[in-house]
Amino acid sequence: MGGDAGATLRTAAASAAELGPELVAELDAGDMLGAIAGLPRQLTAGYASARERLAGVFDGAGAAAPPARPTGLAVFGMGGSAIGADLILAATSLGVPAAVVRGYDVPAWIGPQTLVIAASYSGETEETFACTALALERGCVPVCVASGGALAALASARGLPLVTIPGGGQPRACVGYLAMPILAALSAAGLTPPADAGVAEAAELLRAGNIEYGPDAAGPANEAKALAARLHKRQALVYGAGLTVPAARRWKGQINENAKAPAFWNELPELDHNELMGWTSLPHVAAASLAVFLGDGQGDERLRRRATLTAGELEARGVDCVHAAARGSSRLARLFSLVQLGDYASFYLALLYGVDPTPVGAIQDFKAKLAGGAGG
Repeated sequence: MGGDAGATLRTAAASAAELGPELVAELDAGDMLGAIAGLPRQLTAGYASARERLAGVFDGAGAAAPPARPTGLAVFGMGGSAIGADLILAATSLGVPAAVVRGYDVPAWIGPQTLVIAASYSGETEETFACTALALERGCVPVCVASGGALAALASARGLPLVTIPGGGQPRACVGYLAMPILAALSAAGLTPPADAGVAEAAELLRAGNIEYGPDAAGPANEAKALAARLHKRQALVYGAGLTVPAARRWKGQINENAKAPAFWNELPELDHNELMGWTSLPHVAAASLAVFLGDGQGDERLRRRATLTAGELEARGVDCVHAAARGSSRLARLFSLVQLGDYASFYLALLYGVDPTPVGAIQDFKAKLAGGAGG
């Protein structure tokens, strides 16, 4: 488990029936459960705080004002700081081109009339900082989202709008705080209407989910525990379609970082044009895999049909499949309902592997090597 303090495998893995408060107290030293359960508050508090901070920012009265009614949207971010943008873009309907930029460079179409949002939980993400510097050279006025660090310092020095979010946690555990400023910025810039109703619905749904998926909820009725038991000792494949694509990406990352286990994601219909063929050989790999299809009952009927047929094709080739459905009315609520289920399932999977879900030693070690090398 590569450098994670205290993250040693148990000699005998716990069963799903043991995924209760006692095992949580034994293994969850970093209180990842508390962060997962705090998602409803992250949405409500994060959205309210960001709306207040961005009020009047786009009217041109400040020293540096982003464009009102921009012609495009670009969000710079990596990892847990980028997935919030994926979720918001999927949950909203924009009339302008939009992209989440993961990397060091900026697309050619980004210019002064582009709404640029730079999101870095720590404020120290080198790729995000590099993109922000390039955007400034092109005359953009980025809206910065960070808990501090170099990005916050840059915003202060250049008079850029800054939404400060609570620090001290793991970026992936603060997805609500990272997503809501983006949602608030879209409304403040005139790209979307206010999302108060959607945020309220999502938070209410997630509060109910905390009870349904919590450690005290035992037995097969706890879908998160049941999914963790199915995923235990298997290669996880998470498939999304339409609205659920960013949720699939989120699940993959959560299994990687919380459970310290390999996981992969893909989307329909694309995977039917390539990945499907990959399951026609290596039956031992198929037998060791579990495919989770994330569905949206209000989504495109063609995608729902594809999911059913694709699962049948995989099962015929030895891949076990399971389906998880979004809940709620608004797109925002449906999407975050799947985020919550995946967060809990990955948390319980970590317990089954006997590891503390919070530490990410391998990532920290790699970042240290980058910082110490040429160009770091």
